Amino acid sequence: MAASAPRLPQHPGQRWRLPERYEVCEFIGSGTYGSVCEAEDLEANKLVAIKRCGGLFDHIAFGKCILREISILSQLDHVNVVKLHRVFIPDSMQQFSELYMVMELADSDLNKLLRTDVTLTPLHINTLLYNLLRGLRYIHSAGVYHRDLKPANCFVNQDCTVKIGDFGLARALGDDLPPHESTPRASEDEAARRIPQVPPTQRLRRQLTGHVVSRWYRAPELILLQQIYTAAVDVWSVGCIYAQLLGMLVGTETVDRAPLFPGMSCFPQSPHPEHRSDYRYYTRGNQDMLCKIFNILGTPSDTEVAELDREDAKTYVRCFQKRTGTGLRAAFPHVDGASVDFLEQVLRFSPTARASVETALAHPLLLDIRDAASEATAPALLEHDFEVGGRGLDEEGLRSRLWEEQRRYQEGQV
Repeated sequence: MAASAPRLPQHPGQRWRLPERYEVCEFIGSGTYGSVCEAEDLEANKLVAIKRCGGLFDHIAFGKCILREISILSQLDHVNVVKLHRVFIPDSMQQFSELYMVMELADSDLNKLLRTDVTLTPLHINTLLYNLLRGLRYIHSAGVYHRDLKPANCFVNQDCTVKIGDFGLARALGDDLPPHESTPRASEDEAARRIPQVPPTQRLRRQLTGHVVSRWYRAPELILLQQIYTAAVDVWSVGCIYAQLLGMLVGTETVDRAPLFPGMSCFPQSPHPEHRSDYRYYTRGNQDMLCKIFNILGTPSDTEVAELDREDAKTYVRCFQKRTGTGLRAAFPHVDGASVDFLEQVLRFSPTARASVETALAHPLLLDIRDAASEATAPALLEHDFEVGGRGLDEEGLRSRLWEEQRRYQEGQV
């Protein structure tokens, strides 16, 4: 017997065309890459999240982000990563312009949690941190940099389980490693020694674009448009997320749970139309992202500036007035020393000095929470053959690849 007509998400200008097995419960929200609803899977008798991605071919870059997310999620399998159950397309291969992704549903996300008028204990917050790091360890072991970690992309359940999602801006680097480097390996330590050592080839520079990560959680090397960066960009984001979660401790009002570095602009990524090359313009005020960072952490040393791979970035950073910064202890007078020390390890300007995920997991802050035996790594580096060598996809190629991903799910290949 056919299911009753579902109550479709009320979102202007969108038509949701779902199979009868899904009954929509409510609209959850929308973002750059689609809108999401909660639905009941009547055949599996469980709740799921369904993401609608429309206008796939309006901009090829947008369609590639969706293809990249599907491809990555289909190859990841970890308790702290959102599970993709199914992909379906409601039209023929020649006509479709939208697709739907059926995914694991979580109770909420960290962004919504931060806006909730509740307080958490240090144990709750550190458990959230540990689960986030555990998921990130797995992702990095697969050769993937998420590049867009922020509270809204970290889904959470009532038991403090964190599930990392939204991989549209991620990159899998396995395709850029020599063939013998793409074999399975035993631990992330080995991967950590290899992945950051990828030579700065032109094809890698094309892949590792700098315009990623929401501004407040963006690592300095991304702000400064460095051509080559490492998994350390995600570690910086974790530090920013943890700093914001500390605002949920008793003693901080809900309205004061602000990002640690709430910059209003982000030069040189988003220059003012009238000051595109005026470096000093952005150092005079107090609203640019690097100003916010330097006000707390201090300006980088000459050695750290020398590590930058672009001369214009070095020139820009040297324009800032030297300062020691107020320090993270002053920013968090109400938290214990271990939490501040953790922040000091992961929020360092130099990515080579920043703690790795492995080091962060071993921090004394997590000593009583950590279960090292549960920290799985991926069996092999992920591959994206549509990324190899920087070869682009035209609309016909993108259409074919998205259709193929749907077919793989239909035939149970995933």
